[in-house]
Amino acid sequence: MKAVVFHNVKDIRYEPNWPEPHPLREGEVLIATSWCGICGTDMEDYTRGAIIPIGEPHPVSGRMAPMVIGHEYSGRIAEVGPGVKDLKVDQKVAIECVKVCHRCYWCKLGEYASCLNQVSIGQVDDGGMAEYFIVPAENCIPIPEEMPDDIAAMAEPLAVMVRGVRRGRVTVGDLVTVVGAGTIGLMGIAVARAAGARKVISIAHGGHRAEVASLMGASHVLNSKEDGWHEEFMDITNGLGSEVVIDAAGNLSAMRMAVDLTMRRGRCVLNSVVADEVKLSAWDMVIDEKELIGTVAHSFDREFLWAVQYLLDGRVNVEPVITDRIYVEDAVGKGFDRLLKDRNQIKILVALKKELLK
Repeated sequence: MKAVVFHNVKDIRYEPNWPEPHPLREGEVLIATSWCGICGTDMEDYTRGAIIPIGEPHPVSGRMAPMVIGHEYSGRIAEVGPGVKDLKVDQKVAIECVKVCHRCYWCKLGEYASCLNQVSIGQVDDGGMAEYFIVPAENCIPIPEEMPDDIAAMAEPLAVMVRGVRRGRVTVGDLVTVVGAGTIGLMGIAVARAAGARKVISIAHGGHRAEVASLMGASHVLNSKEDGWHEEFMDITNGLGSEVVIDAAGNLSAMRMAVDLTMRRGRCVLNSVVADEVKLSAWDMVIDEKELIGTVAHSFDREFLWAVQYLLDGRVNVEPVITDRIYVEDAVGKGFDRLLKDRNQIKILVALKKELLK
């Protein structure tokens, strides 16, 4: 089958004859992939090796590179395994990428996003940038035929920020600031608006991403590389800062900025992954009574369901975030490599069937 495979840092290859997945186990389904997005964490793996195990198997999945990449996907059920009763062949689905154990402390509480044994399909197990891949049946969310397959593939990144906004307790009337205008930051703008934020300030670096930030619902877009942006931010917030600040930029300086922009007794949500230490002023955190909240991923029975519903009912329009759609054979050159060079590209979706590009 056709697949895009991570072999090592700076070594992702299109493989036209990659082996098809192994036989299905109890409770699993085989997915015929329609679309798969290239995520920021996929790019981190490509450039420096962030999550995909290299040289040593993952302690839970037992997998390591080479591995099929991709964890933002949609498709149809191609085959159902033993014990699967609620799904049928050819059913269209959006797919949650996190497998959970149902045994650990957090799973027993129903907090599946905090599972101690979770496996991300496409990061520590074979993913969806292939013609076929295997997932637990519980990870499949049936969607109506009228919902476009490419839009369904956007449910995963949207679910990331559904959780981020939920963790930040954004409610009607809040002033929210989102640092970063990549896919996740742009989703954060839209979800904060859907949650009732009265204003959403986007901290971006200008260009096309700033334009898309406005399309996603930002009331103000500020360029942190330009003089005077901080003064403008304080003017917008009446000198107080923002009630909720969400970091989605993925670097240390942005994380520190997010904390600084948070008002007294406000909430700062760190929604990006940086493998380093962030130095913060303990004095300021205590005196200002700021809350620092970490968040990651989502759960199949909560945020992912909400994300699908947002797409279905039109509360979130993800079309402005999609900057290109390409065929799987071009995923490396026109996908990964182009995202490295062209900051106007935001979300590139990879089609596993040529007819989807028509």
